[in-house]
Amino acid sequence: MTRPDAAPPCWHYAPAPHGGVELARWRGTQVPLLQAHFHRETQLSFVLRGSRVVEAGGQRFELRAGDCLAIPAGVAHRGLAHAHEGTVCLNVYMPAENASAGTAGVLEWHGPVSGIARRLGLSREAFTRRFAAQTGLPPHAWRLVDRLNVARERLRGDADLADLALELGFTDQSHLGRHFRRVFGVSPGRYRRGMRPRAQTS
Repeated sequence: MTRPDAAPPCWHYAPAPHGGVELARWRGTQVPLLQAHFHRETQLSFVLRGSRVVEAGGQRFELRAGDCLAIPAGVAHRGLAHAHEGTVCLNVYMPAENASAGTAGVLEWHGPVSGIARRLGLSREAFTRRFAAQTGLPPHAWRLVDRLNVARERLRGDADLADLALELGFTDQSHLGRHFRRVFGVSPGRYRRGMRPRAQTS
């Protein structure tokens, strides 16, 4: 049986030469379809060859070779499955401050969504509608992606995968891995190996 971690990755992640900047590259015949998500970093998405289609902030963007799309931190987006022979994409993730500012910031409060809604004087349904309209994700999905972003940050260090999964509220390491792949296109293990300095992986 082939281990999930041994499957060909959709994206290849690596640190940029300048500190704090992360790169992700993809090439192939069909851009992978990932779940809607956001990043704590500002994302610059370049199409070096071919084309891809992205939904961001409620809009659809068709990008061709030479195009670049800037996606601010915290903005929900997803790449749509789109076939084009030899497509090459490069994402650049740059640190951004206050990525959780605004409506999404209230989900950093502890407790269920219904309790947060009451604190704001809203019903759960009204809060959910307003939240989704402003962020592009319902509250439960936003919280999940936020935990995955925390995992992504921690995986740049020496965090133990099993301990990290439990700390962030996932059932186990496999549970974290499934969601991580659906959002970032690679397993947590492959992501961490890509982000380690070459001296540590040689």
